[in-house]
Amino acid sequence: MAILKTKKADLNIHYKKYFQISMIIVLTMLIAAFKFSPDVTKNPPLKNDGGIIITVLDIPNSEQNLKPPIPPRPQTPEIATEDILDEPEFIDNDLNENDFVVAPPDRDKTNNRIVEEEIIFVAVEEMPTIIGGLESINKNIHYTDIAKRLDIQGKVIIGILVDKQGDVVESEVIKSLFPELDLIALNAVKQAKFTPGLQRGKPVKVRMVIPIVFKLK
Repeated sequence: MAILKTKKADLNIHYKKYFQISMIIVLTMLIAAFKFSPDVTKNPPLKNDGGIIITVLDIPNSEQNLKPPIPPRPQTPEIATEDILDEPEFIDNDLNENDFVVAPPDRDKTNNRIVEEEIIFVAVEEMPTIIGGLESINKNIHYTDIAKRLDIQGKVIIGILVDKQGDVVESEVIKSLFPELDLIALNAVKQAKFTPGLQRGKPVKVRMVIPIVFKLK
């Protein structure tokens, strides 16, 4: 037997009508909401009221220099008392001045005389003098052709050693001028004869210098 519904009990009859009314009400409310809502896009300008401005700075992280840990101090090894050497013993030989022997001076084997070391003087009471004067040296001084062409002029200083007999036993050029002129001056002084130098009335060896001047006329 089929069940029959009345018009009042059938809800589908007024469904379409109620749905349209609901949509109209919702759309009306949405339009009113958008129309009367405040404009949030336009913000009023901010006024500077003289407040404090805080600036945030980006501070890089600083690296901390961490010191390496201090290594532990090495332990001092214990020294065994058996390894310590005994202190050295000093032997007193009871030496005195009489135990030292002084070597005797050298003696000449031919005549058994004591050989004395001769002293060379640079200044004595009577200096050696040239026998015949400077002329005995100047007569052996001359110019070479090369020295003349080069117009070489100046002074050569010769150092000599005069022995007790007045002879020149050593000679050297102390101040040079020109190789050829140095040799001429050296030979001229070596040929000269001197009176021996005297110290307390005795002839001695003396060192002295002889200047030789070369000058073109």
